[in-house]
Amino acid sequence: MKAWPTFRTLALLVVLCLMASIGHAQSLKTLRAKQDSDGVVKLDMGLFMKYVVDEKKEYSVVLQLTALSPKYKCGPCKAIDRTLRAVARGWKKQANKGGRDIVFGSLDVEDAEELFQQMKIDNIPRLMIFPAAKGAQAFENPSPRELSLSARTSSPSGMASKLSELFGVKMQAEEQTDYMKYLSNLIVAAAAICAIYLVYRHIDLRMLGRNVWSIATILFVLLMTSGFMWNRINNPPYMGQTRSGDVILFAPVNNQQYGVETQIVAVTYAICSLCVVALVRHVPRIQNADQRSFVTFMFVAALVLTFSYLNSVFRMKMPAYPYKLLLP
Repeated sequence: MKAWPTFRTLALLVVLCLMASIGHAQSLKTLRAKQDSDGVVKLDMGLFMKYVVDEKKEYSVVLQLTALSPKYKCGPCKAIDRTLRAVARGWKKQANKGGRDIVFGSLDVEDAEELFQQMKIDNIPRLMIFPAAKGAQAFENPSPRELSLSARTSSPSGMASKLSELFGVKMQAEEQTDYMKYLSNLIVAAAAICAIYLVYRHIDLRMLGRNVWSIATILFVLLMTSGFMWNRINNPPYMGQTRSGDVILFAPVNNQQYGVETQIVAVTYAICSLCVVALVRHVPRIQNADQRSFVTFMFVAALVLTFSYLNSVFRMKMPAYPYKLLLP
């Protein structure tokens, strides 16, 4: 008879464990039922509080904080959303998940504006990880953490690789084929071939002279040094935007950039180059001494101001940049 309390206690523990397991399975089932075709759950304030920040959850959540409504005009939000969906599609179709239950979610500012204000989130998009807190999948440190959105992690393969390291299971992104991109590249290539053919047939390149070749060389150098190739490889948004709708021309970190940065930097380099060429080639030919002095002063002033602006851009993107000239 003395064994009865022990047996009853064990039975109660078994029932509680079963109930907890059923609750976990039901929560996970509820979230998966809300997944869209890409495997992403669109969350609101209620779902976030119930299923994401639950301290007893036995699954992990990869959540983007975003603003996808057209009124916000958030280019980076749309870019990160495409990246997250590519990773979510790959995970949804992945057969071997390594025993991991991972849910991909999206929380838009329009669906949880109060939460964004409480958390003082004014810089989006952001990617948050809410690890499993209980069960066999529990992390040692189940505290939420932010995944830094660098140039690497902003690409589908880079984000999948980073999440693979975090969760200890191989993840692969499934990128959708952008046929319009291939078509546009094909059209550009065909136009370039036609232009080269016409130039070869009808123009004697030897007659163009040194000035034309010098200008063409400078333009090519400006194109390559302004970040054009980085843009072609990483396909960043043209410009950023704050939550309030203000335009951001320069990404605030040195490992990212917007498309418009390339154009601004290229123009800045071009002005510096123009000033140097004018000072070396054309100013010495001015006969009048007063005019020559005035033009020299104007070109030097333009060169110093432009180069100072360029230095200020570098310092803004990388505060440890050691050089400074006039502008902060």
